[in-house]
Amino acid sequence: MKKVIIPISTFILCVFIVYNWTAGFSAFTVFSDTLHKAGSLPRTFPDIELISQDSVHFKIGDKKKFKLVNYVYLNCPLVCHKVNNRLEDIYHSVSDSIIPAQLELITISFDLKYDNIQKIKNYRARFTEDIHGWTFAIPSTEAHTSFEQYLLDVGIWAKPANQTGIINHSVYLFLLSPDNQVIAVFDPAREDNSEIINKTLGWIQKA
Repeated sequence: MKKVIIPISTFILCVFIVYNWTAGFSAFTVFSDTLHKAGSLPRTFPDIELISQDSVHFKIGDKKKFKLVNYVYLNCPLVCHKVNNRLEDIYHSVSDSIIPAQLELITISFDLKYDNIQKIKNYRARFTEDIHGWTFAIPSTEAHTSFEQYLLDVGIWAKPANQTGIINHSVYLFLLSPDNQVIAVFDPAREDNSEIINKTLGWIQKA
């Protein structure tokens, strides 16, 4: 009997430990753990002052429409550009009656050291010329001191590697409601463009 009870007890204990470490089997990586700690949905999106590619200061909460927000840095060797290329496809797949009147895309750089207004302006120019409703931005100087905590509050994990300087980071897309609530989070590594578009349009249609 002991030969049966001990392995079963050990297994149950291991499952219990893993369950607690992974927030109920929902957070298996530092990325998903950071997102989980930011809070369940819907939740208020933390707002800081940003500066657009046109040097306009703004806050996301001031835009009374749906927003699809992502975070990148321009020296990213691969993943950021792949995500933004997909966002460009999403942008062109959504009706002109939706973007920019009801939905805006916002891409924010978290590289406070190297990215600046001119760089994001040049980067934006790589995409289709007449992009109305897709803003590229960096945090304003006033937001720098609390930016690391801001990212954690959003649910984004971003840490530079010690030797290479490459910033390891999560690539979630955050769908915000007009009243600045996070109502959906998309993982482009697991969801294709059609899923993201259909879910986004579903929220807009329900509003």
